Amino acid sequence: MVDTKYSKWIDKHEFKRLMALMFPLYIANLLHMGMGVTDTLVAGWKGEQDLAAVAMGFSIAGTIIISVGAVLTILSAMISRLRGAGADSKAGLFLNNGKVLAICLTVFEALLIYAGSYVFSFTTDNVQLAEQARQYTLFVILGIPANLLMRIIMANFEGYGQTRPAMIVSFFGLLLNIPLNYALVFGVGPFPALGGPGCGLATAIITWSMALMMLGLMLGSKQHRNRAIQMLALRTPEWKLVRHILKLGVPVGVASLCEMSFFSLVTLVIAPLGETAVSSQQVAINVSGIIFMLPLSLGIAASIRAAYHVGGHRQEAFGAMLRTLLTVTYALVLLLMTATIIFREHIVGIYTDSPEIIATASVLLIYCAVYQIADATQALMCGLLRGCHDTAIITWSNLTCYWLIGFPLACILIRTDWIVPAMGPSGAWMSFIIALTLAAVILTCRFLHTRKKVFSAR
Repeated sequence: MVDTKYSKWIDKHEFKRLMALMFPLYIANLLHMGMGVTDTLVAGWKGEQDLAAVAMGFSIAGTIIISVGAVLTILSAMISRLRGAGADSKAGLFLNNGKVLAICLTVFEALLIYAGSYVFSFTTDNVQLAEQARQYTLFVILGIPANLLMRIIMANFEGYGQTRPAMIVSFFGLLLNIPLNYALVFGVGPFPALGGPGCGLATAIITWSMALMMLGLMLGSKQHRNRAIQMLALRTPEWKLVRHILKLGVPVGVASLCEMSFFSLVTLVIAPLGETAVSSQQVAINVSGIIFMLPLSLGIAASIRAAYHVGGHRQEAFGAMLRTLLTVTYALVLLLMTATIIFREHIVGIYTDSPEIIATASVLLIYCAVYQIADATQALMCGLLRGCHDTAIITWSNLTCYWLIGFPLACILIRTDWIVPAMGPSGAWMSFIIALTLAAVILTCRFLHTRKKVFSAR
């Protein structure tokens, strides 16, 4: 007989837990976006070349840092699953071996970014611009160990259902980012005037500051201090566990790389169409990114709660969480879709007063609104699959939908008359809708299969 506690579309307990996880994550993600905006603004104040150097440098360094760092995010679901199974005494062991993996990833990531820093000389004839972009990436490398350490510590807090530390530290980082960027770009007091590359050094310094603050919060907490000590301890790695973390985490990192590079390179396909097309695309992508922070945060919250219920084999509670998650997500997405369509011209007006860009970007925001349902669905399914420790499908889905289908389709719709008359930037968004819808369908089907599997395993 089904417990009536779990027969509602919105279960009060699961709603409170999901919101307690989601809102701090949402704010933290917006604060991280704010840091990127600050880099752009300060570099832009210095000059067009400095702004271009930061944009070029981030296109390489940012993509690699986010993708490699995503490998370690699986630790939050792993720790939550241990906690759900009443085996959280092993969490310190997982964190310690996660640290070993982070050291290995630090070397890999640094070499990758260093090699990528030589790409700029092939992408522009401006030697000074290429050198500035390269300097930016080299400065960013200094913050790699801190970024990966922070990922592990955040995974510990998230595994225990605590996302406020990430919000607090992100707020601190944004406050520090504004004056430090200005000081290193323009040169204030003892700080040298580094121009655009100064944003890269500021990023490294802020990342270390945030990581140390996060570590301080962990060491200062009675609940987490022992695990912090275990994480920092020098002990012989359990390579089997390191490989297990890597096996589950790499698909998440590769999937992140597939998604980020898809959206970035589609913008390059639009570039020859002119400044209005590129600017309109950038505005629409930025608005979409802000909206996406909501389902992304809900997806992370879902991975934590799903792992907890799977660990404790709580099938009915898992169902209540799932119903609550879907009801809340689609209600919020429909609200955001409606607001985006109604206020699209006002939204674009915040970014620019150009009539041409306002007219073009307003049309793109209609496509942006439409694709939010598919985008939210795939974000939730990715989170739920991470919580069920089924991650390989995420890579194959993203690779297939974004690169084998989405990117070729985008090139055709944007620039050719093969299927329909060339659509320009609108073609990019049509390809986004198709690719994301396919990904949502594939991941949903896989989740339905995985859900049955994990609860019939015992």
